[in-house]
Amino acid sequence: MKQHIQQQAEKALSEGDYATASKIWIQGNALPQDPTIVESLFKQISALVEASPNPDLYAILGIIALDYNEVFESDREKALIECVQWSKKGLDIDPDNYNCNRHAGSALYWLRDWEAAKKYYKKAAELVTSPVLQIRLFNMQNQHNPNPDFATLSIDIFTTSGMEAYNAGVEINYLLGKYTAIPAQQAQRLSTMRYQCYEHAYKLYKDAIVAQNGDFINYAPHTFAMCCNNLASEFRSRQEHQKAIEICTEGINQSSFMIILQNRFGAYLDAGLLEFAIQDGQCLIEDFGDQMDLLTYFATIDNICDLHMELKNYEEALEWINLGLEIYYELDPTNPISQDQELVRCFTNFYIYKAEVESALGTQSQTEVISEETDRLLESMPDNPSLLISRANSFIEEGDYSKAMECYGYALNFAKEKKQDRSIQVALYNMGYLQVAFMKNNEAACDSFERSIFAGNQDFWCYYWATHCTYHLGDNEKTLHYGEQAIQALAQQDNVSDDVIAEIHEHMGIAFLDLKRYDESIECLKKSIRYNNLPTTVENLKIAEANKNSTNGLLRKLFGK
Repeated sequence: MKQHIQQQAEKALSEGDYATASKIWIQGNALPQDPTIVESLFKQISALVEASPNPDLYAILGIIALDYNEVFESDREKALIECVQWSKKGLDIDPDNYNCNRHAGSALYWLRDWEAAKKYYKKAAELVTSPVLQIRLFNMQNQHNPNPDFATLSIDIFTTSGMEAYNAGVEINYLLGKYTAIPAQQAQRLSTMRYQCYEHAYKLYKDAIVAQNGDFINYAPHTFAMCCNNLASEFRSRQEHQKAIEICTEGINQSSFMIILQNRFGAYLDAGLLEFAIQDGQCLIEDFGDQMDLLTYFATIDNICDLHMELKNYEEALEWINLGLEIYYELDPTNPISQDQELVRCFTNFYIYKAEVESALGTQSQTEVISEETDRLLESMPDNPSLLISRANSFIEEGDYSKAMECYGYALNFAKEKKQDRSIQVALYNMGYLQVAFMKNNEAACDSFERSIFAGNQDFWCYYWATHCTYHLGDNEKTLHYGEQAIQALAQQDNVSDDVIAEIHEHMGIAFLDLKRYDESIECLKKSIRYNNLPTTVENLKIAEANKNSTNGLLRKLFGK
């Protein structure tokens, strides 16, 4: 279809119908994508206009200058100046030529000569309604105003050009990004306008491309895909994940490119469709890996590994883990990118994933081998908190608790320097676990768990151990506080056994008993028994009930009830 449209334009040009040729190539965004063909067309138009000056021919030269300047001039600024000159020549012949007015305005706009651009844009907007020009004129009129009155911005969204509607959405997005202090009401109005622009463009493109209604002006498959990408982002922001997936898929079917596939990948993640997310992640690496910067590349592999781990696809995960590690090891260690925080985070994750996979598959390396590998990695990355935490864990398996604590201390210090909150939380939690489970020091462990919680750790197990420690230290108020937090975090934690849940309720029940809050003590102890019917808990429940009855009897005597 695209080729047929281009042939129509070439036929009109050969027949001297320059107005039709101009309309197809400019309004239909139908210039050939092959630069060599555009270069040939440029030479042909240049020869024609030299022999017989015509505003429509000058307009075609103008669109080539705006979109394909490299075919005649590598210097973008020089090409834009040439565009202005061609447009002016066309306007000398026909002052009401819309394309020449618009091209002159656009060239001056990108040259940042906004005062001169206004004249041409205003004239073009009088000739043909254009939401893009309405927005740009507003932008230029407020170029020195840090707080424009956005209530005065009104645009005609329902243009017949999909490109106009799509670009209007892009222009609005630019305004929202530039003026971050827009009043909430106006920001919401602009966001709605942006959505409406993308939605209208999407319908125009879909009717032309999918329904094939014969509208060659809006037959632009790649622009349709870009529009789908932006519209899908709108749906994702509204938490309409399935719509986002469907819209992205429509766009990908017409023209697949990296950003739209990343968008659908994210939408699958939002919707919890992990298998489909894995497929898109793999396609991203296979089809667009050579287009990615290193950080994006490693982050994509990290996401794929994480998804396979969540689905317990351990063998598949191992393939991607090994790929990530292999590529990282190939990096030049003197290149600063190899020490980038995000890239090191991904690499560390690969290392951690590999240990988990080996454990799950029963192929975990011996402690000595793991220790040697970690030491080797620490030689090149001595300030990596995750590796230091991993080395500390190896020291624990070897029974060297003092060296483990030393490693946790280093990890904590480096994590604080790098402002890596999660590493701070994990280092403190692991310190606490070592102190309570191996060193039998409840007081020191309690301090570590509390510091981890203060650093933002909201994991169930951190609250559980904080409850355990404060209970054994006899701090009833803290036992109740952390016990309640543990119960609340239970919903987000898988595979917690009944005896652990029973223990939390039992500790809280005893704390309430010590505080003489017998009703609450009885409630907690009964819950504990439902999870794990232990004789000591039953005995404590009897004590709580006896104390409650004794108190009630005393009250009856005091108040004559």
